[in-house]
Amino acid sequence: MILELKVDHTPEEAIRQIIKKKYDLRFRAKLVERPRYTGRILAVGIGYEKKRKKHRCKVEVLREACES
Repeated sequence: MILELKVDHTPEEAIRQIIKKKYDLRFRAKLVERPRYTGRILAVGIGYEKKRKKHRCKVEVLREACES
C-alpha cells in the first residue's frame, strides 16, 4: 500500500502524484532480479481540508497480484 496525504487537495490529486512520481517502483524488481513483492499494490490518496477539518479517501489498484 502506498499512501499519500495532501492538505487542501483532493484524493485524486494524491493518487495522480503517486502514479506520476512512480512510487510503486520501490516494490518492483530490477531486470535481473526476481520480484521482491508479487502482491497487489494499492494507491491510497487522502485529501484533508484544513478549514473544515474533514478528509476524503480514495483507493486505487496500481497492480494486481502476480501468480507464481
